[in-house]
Amino acid sequence: MPTRRSLISAIAAAVPLAAVVALAPAARADDISAARAMIQSTGNTMVSIINSSASPAQKQAAFQQLVLANVDVDGVARFVLGRFWRVATPQQQQEYLQTFRQLLVYAVTGQTSGFQGASFAVGDATQQPVGIVVPTTVNVPGKPPATVQWVVAMMDGQPKIIDIIAEGTSLRLTERNDYAGVISQHGGDVQPLIDAMRNQLARFQANPTG
Repeated sequence: MPTRRSLISAIAAAVPLAAVVALAPAARADDISAARAMIQSTGNTMVSIINSSASPAQKQAAFQQLVLANVDVDGVARFVLGRFWRVATPQQQQEYLQTFRQLLVYAVTGQTSGFQGASFAVGDATQQPVGIVVPTTVNVPGKPPATVQWVVAMMDGQPKIIDIIAEGTSLRLTERNDYAGVISQHGGDVQPLIDAMRNQLARFQANPTG
């Protein structure tokens, strides 16, 4: 699920060049390690929520906390809107961000509702052009294993999820194309997209388990 992606902070110019060369690989390794640890923790928490006996409302609240803590939600939202972010009015931008945040939590809750008994395994993280990619395998009883790659960026020294790649497809790019299609169908007007998102959110709220 991208947008403002911060890179590793630049090392102060006062540091000797030799020290920069020596420290850069360690800093990158630290970021990769932090990204993997965050995905491991996020996955463990997600599985714990899924397999708990909590009510749907309690699970949704737990997922909301998890998503807002570990995903660059506003960054992803702006990336998904793409060039149309600049077309939207300040009020539309705020309405869009607020609705996107809520929809994302409902989407996560809905997609994981059938994952009872799931387990989660994390592979080795690697630095790639899109960010730090952390591969995982999700095992659900009665279903074939699913491979999911989490794309992570370091933001203010903290790892944040900026995209999910499932079956080779970037979810944020897919959403970006879908949203652009809706806006283009309405002559470049962002408001019909926001209205459609609100309608979708209303359906989720009316049937949170479906």
